[in-house]
Amino acid sequence: MKKSTIIITGLLVVLPLLPALAQNVRNDQVGVLEAPNATPWGSWTRAVYCPPDSWAAGYTIRVDVLSGPGDDTALNAVALYCRERNGHDVARISPHDGFWGSWREGANCPQGQFFTHFTLKVEPSRRNQDDTAANSVAFACSNGQRLEASGGGQWGSFGEWQGGFSDAAICGVRAKIEEPLGRGGDDTALNNLEFTWCRI
Repeated sequence: MKKSTIIITGLLVVLPLLPALAQNVRNDQVGVLEAPNATPWGSWTRAVYCPPDSWAAGYTIRVDVLSGPGDDTALNAVALYCRERNGHDVARISPHDGFWGSWREGANCPQGQFFTHFTLKVEPSRRNQDDTAANSVAFACSNGQRLEASGGGQWGSFGEWQGGFSDAAICGVRAKIEEPLGRGGDDTALNNLEFTWCRI
């Protein structure tokens, strides 16, 4: 299995890298929600899930930074860090690696806490001007702490918080991605995220 080396707040972590097509069976799902403020472009990937008995407790984002007069795409990809109850990080999952930009420093819940809510930062359609679509995503931990990874796009605003399932945390994700449009096209990359909650 491929390994992913990740630097999280000064710590070097090596986790199994689970590709988008590697589906983990989760029979403990309690709900699925997507961002209500998302832009409409692109198509959905397959969902990827944390291994059984683990839930999302940290994440990182891939962002295309401001490119001046060029085409900006902002948020390109999201990866979740899956953690067991004992605090062991067991996997990094991402439904799509994105096309442009670089991975930023991750953000994590305290030990024993997992993601229970999310909100997506989106720039609405600008019609004939440069569209960036999703710019960042933030999460709330089960203790109420809110996290936003560094380096998100600067455009748009966050929507309403999504979540609220009892005794559950985020365990899976899929993304709505617009494929590259080619020379002269207005690329947006990631447009929406849909998360799955599983029983804790």
